[in-house]
Amino acid sequence: MRRVQSAPASLTLVGLMRWLRGGKAGGALRVLVAVLAVGAALYVIPALPFVPRSEADLKFSVIDEVGPPLVCTGWGMPNPAFSPYQDYPRIVADLPTYQAILRRLHLLPGPLTADQIVAVYRQWLDLNAVRLDWQGGVYAFDVYPGPTPSEALRNDMVGDVDVFGRVYNVHQGTKLGACPICLPGTSLISTPTGDLAVAGIRVGMHVWSVTRDGHPVDAVVIETRSRLDAPGSRLIHVVLADGRQLTASPPHPIADGRMLGSLKVGDYVDGVGVVRVEAVPDLAGRTFDLLPAGPTGEYWAGGILLRSTL
Repeated sequence: MRRVQSAPASLTLVGLMRWLRGGKAGGALRVLVAVLAVGAALYVIPALPFVPRSEADLKFSVIDEVGPPLVCTGWGMPNPAFSPYQDYPRIVADLPTYQAILRRLHLLPGPLTADQIVAVYRQWLDLNAVRLDWQGGVYAFDVYPGPTPSEALRNDMVGDVDVFGRVYNVHQGTKLGACPICLPGTSLISTPTGDLAVAGIRVGMHVWSVTRDGHPVDAVVIETRSRLDAPGSRLIHVVLADGRQLTASPPHPIADGRMLGSLKVGDYVDGVGVVRVEAVPDLAGRTFDLLPAGPTGEYWAGGILLRSTL
């Protein structure tokens, strides 16, 4: 049987390299060198000044210049329907973004601790709060600045970032937005003439409201509002056992005062059980609300009685 020579107790650097190149130690050295090369490429190459960067890296450049963005994920959700650990596989699947986050946090690829997964998730939320739009040579960016979270309206910050991460032409934009507190435009409102999308409701139109003792009443709409939502926002989709369902912002109150984001499977709304609660993307990026005349200011959306936020 061939004896594997052990490393001498005292060895010069040249001698050590000769020993590592031989036998099993040589194989281990080659594996180690390969791993180090991959790690170096992961961290060094994308950060070189002449190498175009991923969109995630460009968003980090914007955040470094503008400051922390407004993050609305989880806003108004005492019982969130999602967690960092549920979203983590989706983050890892987007390899360029995942690598950019690891570089940002100075983490090596491999199994992460629970705290590291949470840190990755928070960086991912920041990235989702920055919008990039390719303008033929550079990206135009749009972001709402923090603090986070907040329903208070604020102006966006806009500017340009080139493919190497240079940010310039930064200035305040003209859009007012915040974390969503209302309904997406496709939400169906009950009216005496049938269901209408909330985006089409105007002051002076009629909707079904309710009296203090719970009787339906025809009410005139006295106020409407729409607002832009910060990029990366999510809404809550709730399904009841009788088939009624509603998508709205987490802080929107139902008739009994509970926030939509506080509901969980097994709770009851109008005496009917909640069978599904899930967070969904705010794809349209704009939400709407209305205020009917009358003592309660309540109305039906998706067959579920809501309070107005106005």
